[in-house]
Amino acid sequence: MKNKSFIILLIAVALMIGSAGIGFSSHKEEKGVVKGTVTETKIVEVELTVKDDTGKETKVRTKDTTAFKLGDRVVIKDGKVIKEVKPITGGY
Repeated sequence: MKNKSFIILLIAVALMIGSAGIGFSSHKEEKGVVKGTVTETKIVEVELTVKDDTGKETKVRTKDTTAFKLGDRVVIKDGKVIKEVKPITGGY
């Protein structure tokens, strides 16, 4: 009887530790990704200027500038610009 309770407790603890490890690993920073705010749009050259949180400006060319306006949060990954999606957090 004690062995059965001990095994059930051990499995429960292992599941809790395993799920915590998955949560921590999903929020690591990716290399080569720039997150920032659109500060300038040039329609003629189809070029966006993105300023990250440290103040560094990055220029990137895109085909669809109508999807972005000044002040939008964007992510540049592999030379492509997409709108930044905030992660859903629990709680109310």
